[in-house]
Amino acid sequence: MRHKPKVRGELRSAPRAPCRIPAIIVDRGVSISCVVEDLSITGCRVRLAGQHMLAERFAFEFPRRAITVDAELVWMQGDEAGIRFLHKKASEERAAGRPHVPPAETFDERVEIG
Repeated sequence: MRHKPKVRGELRSAPRAPCRIPAIIVDRGVSISCVVEDLSITGCRVRLAGQHMLAERFAFEFPRRAITVDAELVWMQGDEAGIRFLHKKASEERAAGRPHVPPAETFDERVEIG
């Protein structure tokens, strides 16, 4: 199992914002409730409802916004996990029957998720 990295300064490709957003991890057909505690365009940190063993890849859902993304586990420690979102190209989204959502930096105004 991967553990949360212990580093002095975190190097991230995108800044994370603190939040409290209910979400669901769908792992091998099982839905696991969790709360997103910080979020960026590239991933998030979640607190799971209890301790679970997660697969390397799974679906990650924001049910209030009807958004589902493919995701992978980066680290896990106790009931917390670091998750990376696996972004697809627009052509892959259309082939899967999902609408393409452009990157956040293309929007002119900020939208609160949750």
